[in-house]
Amino acid sequence: MKRTIYYLFLLLFAASTGFAQKNDDVRKPYTLTHHMSPEEKALFHTVGKGYLETDPPPGEIRNIAEFDQMEGVLVGYPGSFGISYTLIAALSQETKVLTVVENNNQLNYVTGQYQSQGVNMDNAEFIVTALDSYWTRDYGPWYVAYGNDQIGIMDFVYNRPNRPNDNAIPPKIADYLGIEWYGMDLITAGGNYMTNGRGISSSSDLIWEENPDYTPSEIDQMLLDYCGIDTYHVLPDPNNTYIDHIDCWGKFLDVDKVLIREVPASHPQYDEIEATAAYYMDKPTAWGNTFQVYRVWTPNNEPYTNSLILNNRVFVPITGGQWDDEALATYEEAMPGYEIMGFTGSWESTDALHCRTKGIADRNTLYIHHMPLLGDQPVQPNYELEAEITAYSGEAIVNDAVKVIYWINDEPQDDIVMTHEGGKIYSATLPSGPAGSKMEYYITAVDDGGNTANHPYIGAPDPHVFFAGEELFPAMGLDVTSVEAYVNQGNTDVQNFTIFNVGEIGLNYYISYSSALFEDHVYEIEDSPAQDAWEDNTFTELGWVEFEVDDAEGEIANWNLEFYWNTDQYSEESTFKVESPEGTEAVIAAGIPDGNYDIDLDAFNGEQMQGTWKIWIEDSYGDGGHQATNISLTITKTYEIFPWLNVEPVAGTVEPGGTQQIVVTCDGTELPVGEYDGSITISSNDPEMSETVIPVHFTVDLPDGISTGTTEFNELSVYPNPFKSQTTFTITTEKDGALILNIHDSRGRVVAEIVKLTHKGQHARIIWNGKNQRGEFVKPGVYYYSVDMDNIRKTGKIILVD
Repeated sequence: MKRTIYYLFLLLFAASTGFAQKNDDVRKPYTLTHHMSPEEKALFHTVGKGYLETDPPPGEIRNIAEFDQMEGVLVGYPGSFGISYTLIAALSQETKVLTVVENNNQLNYVTGQYQSQGVNMDNAEFIVTALDSYWTRDYGPWYVAYGNDQIGIMDFVYNRPNRPNDNAIPPKIADYLGIEWYGMDLITAGGNYMTNGRGISSSSDLIWEENPDYTPSEIDQMLLDYCGIDTYHVLPDPNNTYIDHIDCWGKFLDVDKVLIREVPASHPQYDEIEATAAYYMDKPTAWGNTFQVYRVWTPNNEPYTNSLILNNRVFVPITGGQWDDEALATYEEAMPGYEIMGFTGSWESTDALHCRTKGIADRNTLYIHHMPLLGDQPVQPNYELEAEITAYSGEAIVNDAVKVIYWINDEPQDDIVMTHEGGKIYSATLPSGPAGSKMEYYITAVDDGGNTANHPYIGAPDPHVFFAGEELFPAMGLDVTSVEAYVNQGNTDVQNFTIFNVGEIGLNYYISYSSALFEDHVYEIEDSPAQDAWEDNTFTELGWVEFEVDDAEGEIANWNLEFYWNTDQYSEESTFKVESPEGTEAVIAAGIPDGNYDIDLDAFNGEQMQGTWKIWIEDSYGDGGHQATNISLTITKTYEIFPWLNVEPVAGTVEPGGTQQIVVTCDGTELPVGEYDGSITISSNDPEMSETVIPVHFTVDLPDGISTGTTEFNELSVYPNPFKSQTTFTITTEKDGALILNIHDSRGRVVAEIVKLTHKGQHARIIWNGKNQRGEFVKPGVYYYSVDMDNIRKTGKIILVD
């Protein structure tokens, strides 16, 4: 009570005194770094000296996961914030934001900022105490459920020797929350630890390096004794960075879900990152299945794994780059039902949103322990479910509100009220569907205090799934691998193919198709300024570089940059950027080491290619040190002469044993003579053929009446071909007569006609000067000629260029 009164007094004092002046103890320059400074490295041997370890918590222990229920989030203000007020305001809308400030002046200042920046002040609380840095993830407390339905804090030795105030935060949080504090003599940081809340945790092997006095098995035992961890996965850091923290490349999203970053094969850490993802794929979870491994694309070391899960919301660090939308989509796929939000900030690949925030476990949480039915289950009339439900608030559980919500083959069923077996145990009998049925369910509960819980956490959007017997699948078959169509100009060709379903359930398909053409335009870009010729920004300082694209117009389909990158030992400080003529800014690369790179961007897809482009390099520290050379830009434009491809029907369901005929129409009525390529993409619920691409090749020949066959002319040559101003036809015949030379455009229309008399065995030369019958120069392009003499014809193709 005294602590609460003191907090209220401070808050009232802050409100009464208004904003503090911006003096040194309110806002001050930030000098500490996320990584260990040289001075700290020299003092690392002092870390943990004099640390007073406590006994472990009593009883059964469960280490609370980030995705478990939270009542708030911890942030620090040691004279500045590591996150934006926009993010703090978003955090405060549904949960408490507990802010650590160093003194009353800071309290006044931050309170005023919160009020003006849209922070929900009903959810704003403060602790006034000494503080070294804002990396609350690294020094903030871990939480455990233990003993007689209690929530407590589990502390460790923070691995930064020059930050004693940070190291002292967890016991102060315990005091503020009125819960017990426990400490284990293990040197680490919260950014290098993640737990799935059910006895499985993971770290990089930095945990071994920083605790040389303990063997790996002794560390395992300590985590079992203090945190209830019976499986501890320790892996080499695949990023090979200074920080070696697991949240820079991975994250537990649920008991059986883990997110691992993904990079292109050209990335220097590709093999290590792929090995890490493969490691988790076959590891069992506390639910008896293996981890579902999700991958988020981070080609330029984007910090997308460094997110914060806060109840049903996920706060993701984004960069403003072209991969942000894909990263958010990955979270949406992995975490259905959660609100996924992206926030920009002063993020680095090794230090972002997760590093600067820390969830506060809900002391009144309602917790459901249940071993779910998953995968293929034996066929039986009913399935028995059991759950142990703990109300940490001390409130009684509302028995008739403990229910199983379930579906059979996607059809909702009547809710089942679980039977209270006594104590914390509830049971239910779940009726089965026919053999092969998909069964989905979740458990929900409420206590008298209004606390609610689901198992799994999000409930209906992502329920537990199992199958009565073996899971049944559709199986798509096709009677075609490609489509070949041919017409004379002005005609249409209709082709058919068939979709078969040889599986056991309905095959749902969706068809998309494209007849777009693509054209590459290549530009050579001058080398960027030397590494020591600039400091913060190559464009603002030296004007590197703007260039015009004025030789082509069209919509961009892809943007590719090849270059050699030369950097100093602080590659993480670099960002290579580009801005399109329409003002879209994208990151080409960030934090990359020396080497050759080939980067594709889709950030500009759909924009127009012509106009002024800008490329530049930034250095976050302000001492330059990076250069790009041998730069080649390829802009691929897409265009469509005429939408010649059509496919019907584009969607449907094929029942088991059934077929569906697909009609492909290739329309040559509006196309120039030539070869065309398109594609048909079939998406389906067949897991083995979820997406199938069928290439389409379409040949449009000369119109009827203009043939391309050989004739009985002894000789016919055209030179030059291609030509700019004129070309000469040289013809030798076997008899006297009149030669008629006709020039046709791509649609078969005659644009010029020339008559020449010739004699047997002589060479007749006919010159075409690129003019039509009206004496006007025709446009550059492809033309066709026909040479007729009596009933003999010779044809061919000529090209007029600029």
